Amino acid sequence: MVAKFVTVVNPATWQLTGQRFAQSFVKYWPSVATLDVWCAGFEGDLPLCEGVAMRRLEDTPAYMKLHGQKDLLLVHAQVPAALALSTSPELDWLGYIDSSIELMVRPSDGHLATIFDAGADAVTLRTAGRHETSGQFFMFNLRRVGGASLLADYWGLYDSLGAAHYKDPACNAVLDRLLMLHQAHGLVLKNLAAQARGNDVFHQSVFGELGVAYRGPDFVDLVEAGAGQPSRYTTLCDIVGQVVVLGHKANLVEVGTWNGGRAVQMAQVAFKAGAKEVKYVGFDTFEEAQDQKHEINVKPTYSLEVVQRRLNYFATVMGRRGLTFNFKLVKGNTLRTLPKARVHTSNASFAWLDGGHSEETVASDYEALKHVPYVVFDDVFAKEEEGAPLGPHKVWLGATGQKQLIQTGDKGVAAKQPISLGMVVREGFVKPQLQSRIQVKPVDSVDKAEQYAHIEANSKALTEWLLPAQAHERWALMVSAGPTLKDFLPEIRLRQAAGAYIFVVKHALPTLKAAGIRPDYVVILDPRPVDGMSTHGVLRTTLFADVDAQDTFLFATMTHPSVRDVLEAKGAKLVGWHAQTQITLDAKLPAFQKGLVVGGGTCSATRMPMLAFSLGFRRMAFYGYDFYYPAGTPQEGVKQQLMTVSVGQTKPKQFLTTGELIAAMQDLGQWNQWMLQNHLTVEWKGDGAGATIWEQTVPNYKAPLEFK
Repeated sequence: MVAKFVTVVNPATWQLTGQRFAQSFVKYWPSVATLDVWCAGFEGDLPLCEGVAMRRLEDTPAYMKLHGQKDLLLVHAQVPAALALSTSPELDWLGYIDSSIELMVRPSDGHLATIFDAGADAVTLRTAGRHETSGQFFMFNLRRVGGASLLADYWGLYDSLGAAHYKDPACNAVLDRLLMLHQAHGLVLKNLAAQARGNDVFHQSVFGELGVAYRGPDFVDLVEAGAGQPSRYTTLCDIVGQVVVLGHKANLVEVGTWNGGRAVQMAQVAFKAGAKEVKYVGFDTFEEAQDQKHEINVKPTYSLEVVQRRLNYFATVMGRRGLTFNFKLVKGNTLRTLPKARVHTSNASFAWLDGGHSEETVASDYEALKHVPYVVFDDVFAKEEEGAPLGPHKVWLGATGQKQLIQTGDKGVAAKQPISLGMVVREGFVKPQLQSRIQVKPVDSVDKAEQYAHIEANSKALTEWLLPAQAHERWALMVSAGPTLKDFLPEIRLRQAAGAYIFVVKHALPTLKAAGIRPDYVVILDPRPVDGMSTHGVLRTTLFADVDAQDTFLFATMTHPSVRDVLEAKGAKLVGWHAQTQITLDAKLPAFQKGLVVGGGTCSATRMPMLAFSLGFRRMAFYGYDFYYPAGTPQEGVKQQLMTVSVGQTKPKQFLTTGELIAAMQDLGQWNQWMLQNHLTVEWKGDGAGATIWEQTVPNYKAPLEFK
């Protein structure tokens, strides 16, 4: 077998991670595979690395012909170009590995057989159930027609500039589109991370046994083990962090270690909270699990050896920073192992119980750990329910000490009600200050038959439709109707005069009009009649009082036709588009054959970034994205129930809000990541919930290079 890997670096990434990756590849990878490092943006001589072929992308006519055509495409085309330019007749396999990886052990024959599966056309890393390939690794089997033709089509889309017309031209997003098409025609795809949960697919795949992946602005942090995981694990880490802040040692016990991800996540939080040393003891049956059904455990098992490797690599990386991670893993049924392990748990400050779920096992586990000052039970259900485990609930109820049931928005596999955490704090110890997490599940405001009728009627009536555009340099100003908007009206006026485009929700339209500002686009996404009262207590017709023939509306077809009637009567320009919603996701509506379908959030404010992206904007500033009401707002003027919520973990802020606005806040966590993945330049204005969520969920974000 002859194989080759490629990676792509620029001067910065070569210094930060590339050189380390290349050296680790040469040190550990068997000679069956070689490495080509493709360099972009280097001036003068290329750096040298023994055992690696260093090549310059700008020296290749195939890549350079893209210059002056679609400049933004140059960045996304680097990986496909490197793969295409590295092909040769003798190769059996050709793959891409990101330079943010460091190998730490030589792959065994078993590892190689898993990665180079002769029966697969292509091999990727992706979370189970998601058609989203990780940009850390993918590979093509060039000895099979499926793999070779996939690679040819992959580079062909960039070589022909066809990828420029994709909504997301990033290399892994384009590959995903092609994979779906080729799989429909018989391509055999192997996913090395089929068991992975959350976004950290690398460390949960076979590659997690071979090394680590780095992240962060300076690529010194490990990929966050909790990324994409259920929300209750964030609450768990809040508790661990507070235990450290309260002055306790980070001596952690976990019952149910599984793949080691929670151990890494808790240790990462403890280090961030100030701990210099973390001691961890984990209990699990590992590969010997034989009582899954009795204990109501549904996750696949991991071997002790695999988890030991993962934690060893984590300890190595932490040690380079002067931090100590010591761990011990205990294999076997905790009914037998935990009562005998007091020597390992006597000094524990925190215990996480997420092993077996039968009452017998949970009671035994807690009895062995009730001396620990802080104990948290997972999978506690507030009420008895068929299919839901009762062990954690009953044992937590019978525990003594300071108890708190912490609600989450996570659903159990077989339960209708959400999962809660049960915390027990020994008397005499300070109880962490925690709040139950509010999670809103948005529902459509009208039934699906009515939405379908709106879509059909509007699709027949609209004559102009939204068309996607090539990326450009202009700014998009996203304007929502929060209380801080009025503070930025002069700035918005000046930026529009300098060439920025304004996107606005209907509730902010009167404010801009009154200030003498005409937005470029008003986004409409509301299936309710125009003569009704909005959830903000405003008669909808009054929002359009000053509309005239110079106003342009990006009009979603699900909008109530009565809104269209009012706007058309005023002579406004309507540009149609389709909003992907819960009920239109799987419905193959004939109307959707014409016009652009745009995903996004639950309201106009959280759909606007995707609309702007479709129109080519890659620089976005957000105004009035506050998602709160001023203190003292009377309930009488607001249709939904007002409530106070705390936003953020490190520096929480209190906001008076509603369920509808909380749903919009929940959207932010997802499209904040989307904005990072698409390398957008982003500005947040004001001190509302939107800016707070951005600052705390996307810390240390550095805007990318200003692409022409």
